[in-house]
Amino acid sequence: MNSALFVVDVQHNMVDGPWSVPNSAGFLAKFAARIEQARDAGWPVVFVQNDGPEGDVDEPGSDGWQLWFTPEPGDRVVRKTTQNVFESNPELAEALTHANIDTIELIGMQSEYCVQASARGAKAAGFKVLLQPDLHATFHDGTPATNEPGSSYEVSATELAAHVHASLLADGTLN
Repeated sequence: MNSALFVVDVQHNMVDGPWSVPNSAGFLAKFAARIEQARDAGWPVVFVQNDGPEGDVDEPGSDGWQLWFTPEPGDRVVRKTTQNVFESNPELAEALTHANIDTIELIGMQSEYCVQASARGAKAAGFKVLLQPDLHATFHDGTPATNEPGSSYEVSATELAAHVHASLLADGTLN
């Protein structure tokens, strides 16, 4: 198995300030440890950076848009304008396949948006997908519980992340 670690949307706006996920410091410590483990194992690390619209908290160039972790030489930064990194970057799957990557592990934010959509995008592109339950996070912003059709109930951020994880397991996205 040749794996890559995708660090999804771990940007300043998601971990510092009014839109930060609950317990962001705890998640950052877990994310940092997982990034280091992946690097130690020789895995490529891909930082996924969301480009929000003009005036948004993650507008390119703004403080909130900046990546929390500093990529190291050899890491890759991939920007996106949709929830699914593969949709925003049609050449990404081919580049990963060319590098003999067959498995993608995702960590990051937000569970019900970009983590979920990118996991499904990775699966659709033919990759095995891994997602540890304690390595993705969200906050409850008052919107429906997931972006699945028909979802409308409200839950806590922890319950929401757990629901997304269970949904991805149930539909076969996760290996």
